[in-house]
Amino acid sequence: METRDVRVDDSKGRHTTTGRTLHRLPEGGWLIDTPGMREIQLTDVEEGIKEVFSDILELAASCKFNDCNHDQEPGCAVREAIEEGSLDTERLKRWQKLAAEETRNTETLAQRHNRDRSFGKMVKRAKKDKAHWQDD
Repeated sequence: METRDVRVDDSKGRHTTTGRTLHRLPEGGWLIDTPGMREIQLTDVEEGIKEVFSDILELAASCKFNDCNHDQEPGCAVREAIEEGSLDTERLKRWQKLAAEETRNTETLAQRHNRDRSFGKMVKRAKKDKAHWQDD
């Protein structure tokens, strides 16, 4: 496969290929070359996530609060499992990342709009608070 050097000014790669191709790697994996695409999203993977991370979901069902984020809430069964050593922190992070990505991928346009508006309001409020504290 033809490649080119990374640009010095912004450390980004240069487009070399023009068509989509799939390359088998000697180690057994696959490399997908998709020129012009910045990302590939997972779709409809909720059942797969539930199956692969069933241990975490079982623990989460035992949390004190139904809306537990498994961060610092009291009575979090997931955090207790991490502290006991029966659950790896990196495994929890992988589950949280995939679950968040699945939520973003399945939300409706209206839900995305509301999330973006809420985030914008939070940023505006933070800037206002920062300006207020700098004036004091």
